[in-house]
Amino acid sequence: MVRQAQSLSPAAGTWDDELAVAPSVQVLDTRTAAPAAPAAASVWSRGTLPGAQAALSLLGSLGGVDAWTVTRITEDTWTGLAVQITAQAAAPGSAWPQSRAARYEAGTPVSRDRSLCHHLLTGPQPTVVTDLARSAAPDLRRISEGWGLHGYLGIALLAPDGSQLGSLAGLSARPLEVDRNWTELLAVQAGALQTSLSADIAALHGQRQEAFERSLESHDDVTRLPNRRGWAALLATEERLATPVGDPVGMVLVDLGVIRTVRSLRRAVSVVRESAGDVQLARVGPRQLGLLGGGHQTSQVSRMANLVQARLEGAGYRTATAHTMRAGVEPLATTWARAEHALVQARREQALGRSR
Repeated sequence: MVRQAQSLSPAAGTWDDELAVAPSVQVLDTRTAAPAAPAAASVWSRGTLPGAQAALSLLGSLGGVDAWTVTRITEDTWTGLAVQITAQAAAPGSAWPQSRAARYEAGTPVSRDRSLCHHLLTGPQPTVVTDLARSAAPDLRRISEGWGLHGYLGIALLAPDGSQLGSLAGLSARPLEVDRNWTELLAVQAGALQTSLSADIAALHGQRQEAFERSLESHDDVTRLPNRRGWAALLATEERLATPVGDPVGMVLVDLGVIRTVRSLRRAVSVVRESAGDVQLARVGPRQLGLLGGGHQTSQVSRMANLVQARLEGAGYRTATAHTMRAGVEPLATTWARAEHALVQARREQALGRSR
């Protein structure tokens, strides 16, 4: 059975309602067969993205726009990693302070379909739009109006394999006056930024492995996995690693149900380890396992949770599994608490014999 145990999103209706993305917690349990995994779809630094400040400061000194931002694109969100306001935004008569864009806080995830970058950057070439209000696309006009923006300068940041990592963008609350070769400037700065960002992301794999080895200093003697304290250390390290580059972080909690023998517990751990793949695994409670997926997209986490649940059921365990994603720059301890609460609630309802 799949249940959306907790929804953090506001009711849809207005542009603002649809803007922010807040992940829910999905709970799977053994009362019905686990559904098929969904098909694959396609930072959260508050101004501390490595290598970004020099580029943003240089571009900001040139004038022309109110703000520059470096973003990270994930499977379902757009997130500003670093935002720098220019002198133009603070000038007398500026329209920037009244715009919704001026209230955006770096690290806040936004639905991809509410991102100007997502709609305007359709290839590797820079994009310059002097007045978004004159766009022939009604959806684009609606998005720009929602943000309170008119001018846009942008270029995609690409990974070595050609996939889109994010963007470098200049934003203006008034129409642009194009008085310089922005396309060349954007291309030069984007080249340096995407190289730096790609290298920082690539380095995370080894750093996560080192973090897991350190977490084993506080381990469970039966499973030889990090215990609850080791898990907390993993979460703290993952925050430090993922936040500056906006890496998505997924979490899965598994309630194994009644475990009567050490052999049964170790067998369950083996099933989870083989099913989960390249994630960090810990024993976070007497009958609960935690899986931390740093760098995993929403669909990857969902497929992993479904596979773990199905394999455990096939092995005869009466389990419940909850999975969710980190919301923006929230502490991962908060993400953990949200998932754990949903899992406990699901087990309580199961014990009481209720169904939805």
